[in-house]
Amino acid sequence: MAMSFLAFRPTTMKKPALTLLLSLGLGACETVIDLPEPPHTPRVALQFSLSNYAYTAQNDNDELARTRKLFVSNSQRVFDLSELSGRSDATVVILDEAGTVVEQFRALPPRSPGDVGYYEQTKQLKGEPGRTYTLRASLPGFETVESTLTMPKPAVIESATFTKNAAQSNEYEVRGKLNVSIADDPGANNYYLAFARVVNEQNQQATTWSQVQVDEEDNEFGVEVGQFQLSNIGGLQGYGYGLYPYADTNVNGKRFSLNTGVRYYAGYCPQPTNCNRATYMEVFVTSLTADTYNFYLSRQRYNDTENNPFAEPAPLASNIKGGYGLFGGMMDAVYRIKL
Repeated sequence: MAMSFLAFRPTTMKKPALTLLLSLGLGACETVIDLPEPPHTPRVALQFSLSNYAYTAQNDNDELARTRKLFVSNSQRVFDLSELSGRSDATVVILDEAGTVVEQFRALPPRSPGDVGYYEQTKQLKGEPGRTYTLRASLPGFETVESTLTMPKPAVIESATFTKNAAQSNEYEVRGKLNVSIADDPGANNYYLAFARVVNEQNQQATTWSQVQVDEEDNEFGVEVGQFQLSNIGGLQGYGYGLYPYADTNVNGKRFSLNTGVRYYAGYCPQPTNCNRATYMEVFVTSLTADTYNFYLSRQRYNDTENNPFAEPAPLASNIKGGYGLFGGMMDAVYRIKL
């Protein structure tokens, strides 16, 4: 029985060419389609989310802080197969409504060859609800880009509880039920993201892996489409899946909730006098700007294509004028639960 294979090959031809190859020895057909490369103008590409998070209160291993560092690169041709690298020679500032520079960024030394392009804030600016900020970025030889946003109001967390399942927990991993209730503001279109982590008495991560994850074994039937879900902190950096931005379309002005089975790593006690255990769970309900919501929603759709050439196109949303990427706004509301 003959089999048919379809392959795509990039070309610099002005018009597409179609080549049909028939391999009689294998009894198979291979169709090779030469695709023309679309024109491309290299532009600045970046991602940064301004928030009210207190970076200085955490150590270098803070997972959440890493997700909100500025990253700068530049776009490349569609058929360019070279490894995309970040840029450490960008000039990036944030201005307030009056045009005053309220934040500047400094390139971080790479921890590995592939870690180029990350920047840290030098003024430790924290976004304030209702304030408007403009990010402006430039690279040598590229057009200057910018984006403007207005910070959203923080969410209202009415209550949050965690109930441990002692029978399913052990010394290293704790399982249980997380319940969170949120009151939606009826006066605005709101967008949310929820995640959680565990910290110790000093309000620091008990371990380098502090995030609270959905317990798949406890949620065997999954969740309904459109339901408010717990996200993974790592999902903010595009590591796999587990990022679920949520719009208040169906709950506008109402109380809504998150109820799910979760698990987390409890920490360690190498010695009785040196015990670094998780003592609090911090539940974050983060308000997003509309552009931030659309960006993460589009990235989730892009990941869902899994590099399938036949999937429906899933372009990434962008709010960078003259470039690509995201200048996002996030306001964290945090509820601490004693464990």
